[in-house]
Amino acid sequence: SQPHGPGSMDHSIASVRRYPDIKLYRDDFSHSHAGMIVHPGKRILFISNPGKNGGEVTAVRIDTGRYSRTAREEYPIFSNRLPSFEYSIYECTEEYTFASGIRNPSGMALSLDGERLFVAERAGKILALEVDSGTVLQTIDVSPMGYTTIGGMAVSPTSGDLYFVDIDANEVVKVEASDGECTYNSLLNSGYKSDIEFSQ
Repeated sequence: SQPHGPGSMDHSIASVRRYPDIKLYRDDFSHSHAGMIVHPGKRILFISNPGKNGGEVTAVRIDTGRYSRTAREEYPIFSNRLPSFEYSIYECTEEYTFASGIRNPSGMALSLDGERLFVAERAGKILALEVDSGTVLQTIDVSPMGYTTIGGMAVSPTSGDLYFVDIDANEVVKVEASDGECTYNSLLNSGYKSDIEFSQ
């Protein structure tokens, strides 16, 4: 499916699926951002889940769920009444904890090569996690610069630079990538990595 936000597409041909099995928990901040992003190759939805187990990133295998029923009766607020607008409830979706011990995770973004997931800790840290293992590869602390309420994040599709929004500072901030792309060494051995890919 395609994005179906304002001006991007006719909502009558959009697909919206609800996953009631996936439980999301709020943090202590009433106006904090909880991001999500889909890995296009692995078809995994990563979700900031700030109130679960002290803060974690939940991963959902989006192609594993099964259609259960229409969502139009249980959730009567939807954007188009035409039958071409898919508004469904999916159940039995596989989920797992991708990374735990992340304090108030907020914004997320994927590196251009899809190998790293950037996750913001709201209070001013950005973690670079290896997608294949969930291991923290690097931490960037922007709190000394006064950025202590990080919201959404995005990676430039041309430069690979990372952008984030700080809510209280009311700024969009750029973190420049080295030579257009951050370099790193995988922490997985090749045999283990191929076993993971085979199991998916």
